[in-house]
Amino acid sequence: MQDSLFRKSALRMHTISAASLLLVVASDAARQPSLGWLDRAGYHVSAAISLKEVEQACRAESFDIVLVADAVEPRMKKAIGLAVRHFLPEAPILQIGRTRPDMDGNCFVTGDSREDVLRSVSQILRRDEIRPAAI
Repeated sequence: MQDSLFRKSALRMHTISAASLLLVVASDAARQPSLGWLDRAGYHVSAAISLKEVEQACRAESFDIVLVADAVEPRMKKAIGLAVRHFLPEAPILQIGRTRPDMDGNCFVTGDSREDVLRSVSQILRRDEIRPAAI
């Protein structure tokens, strides 16, 4: 029931569907649940759990936004940020569950609830008047 309500509000609230997202998570266990709700919200989502997978994904596809889970180690986040900047210099990076960014450049932060993430992704993709690291 809650998932059904979430789906309806997510689709109603977020107008940027079919955008391409790269989701970077810390483990395989975190990959599937996140892929599911982002996919149900109407996004095309690819996932990576290592720097090598991030680089491969960025070579193969152009992403509208990159999402990085808070559980990813800080050193890994910095390396991911550098890789994304190399392959996709204009792609915004949204750090989930942060109040301050761990990466430089066009980075944003958001709470870790599904609603916070979807709202932030939508605002970034619509290019709303927001400052990096201010969501």
